[in-house]
Amino acid sequence: MCLNIVITGASGFVGFNLSQYLAQKGHRITLVDQDDYCQRLLHRSPLHEMSFICCDLAEGRFNLPHETDYIIHLAAMPHVDYSYHHPREVFRNNTLSTQAILQYASEHHIPVALASSVEVYGGAMGRVYHESDEYAPVSPYSASKVACETLALSYAKCYQLPVKIFRLTNLYGPWQLPDRIIPRNFGRMMDGLPLDIQGSAVRDFLYVDDALRAIELIMLNGQDQQIYNISTGHGTTMQEIGELLQSLHSTIRAKEIREQEPTQSRGSSLVVHSGKLRAELGWFPQITLEQGLERTFRWYQEHPDWVRQFSREYHTTRETRGFIIDMARYAVSTAKDR
Repeated sequence: MCLNIVITGASGFVGFNLSQYLAQKGHRITLVDQDDYCQRLLHRSPLHEMSFICCDLAEGRFNLPHETDYIIHLAAMPHVDYSYHHPREVFRNNTLSTQAILQYASEHHIPVALASSVEVYGGAMGRVYHESDEYAPVSPYSASKVACETLALSYAKCYQLPVKIFRLTNLYGPWQLPDRIIPRNFGRMMDGLPLDIQGSAVRDFLYVDDALRAIELIMLNGQDQQIYNISTGHGTTMQEIGELLQSLHSTIRAKEIREQEPTQSRGSSLVVHSGKLRAELGWFPQITLEQGLERTFRWYQEHPDWVRQFSREYHTTRETRGFIIDMARYAVSTAKDR
């Protein structure tokens, strides 16, 4: 079955990978984003043959192709640390863009799959979270995702809009910006710098290809008004990530591990159960953390020009805002909010 699918946030990490994946599966994709700041779309890929709609969804002025069968709404300002420094901009952008998409979809009778985040659970040591657990956001970003989920379910009830929600765990893989722990340290490894592992948090890491399969399954076979966790159910400490990264490069200098997080915007542990997705749709992760890290490191080594355009950020300590790539991307729009 070939669908005409609109993907918002299509120049982002998940959106770019998902667009390529679904195109390869035979679907016709329309890309929606406000720019290609990270220069993913500039690189050779099947995406060059797809329609691209450049717009700011939060402004609510856009038109999608008349034959659209489905909208996958990924667009968001997704960086937790960025939301700590610019909470108003993140909450405004994420909620308004989601409301605009839901309104358009309800008026044109288009089903929606909404991307959310496991950050809505907050995160406490010793817990494994399920879809039925209460919201406990600890950052402006996670609070915006709670609001977006609530909006989506209200549109489902009020306007009978077919909506499915999926909560993504900590993903990693090709094309991820090097201001997240794994690609950031891959960049440092490539430049002969020591690993920079900061914080003592526990996270549930999933290779992006496994998440793409899950999103497609939810879109095609998931139940309306249901929420699905996309995760492994296994926790990994930051220190363990450091040890795994160090094992990929025999000459890497000693890693630096600091227990203190730079902001108070994250829970101590976010391990998330994906049994609902497994039981209903037969999904399970196929790539182990070790396999995924090896594949991702090899990809970064093969794409040094793309990675090193962000060298200033991954050379910078996480104790300042300078390591956050979105600080430069949204500099103009956030200046008025300071």
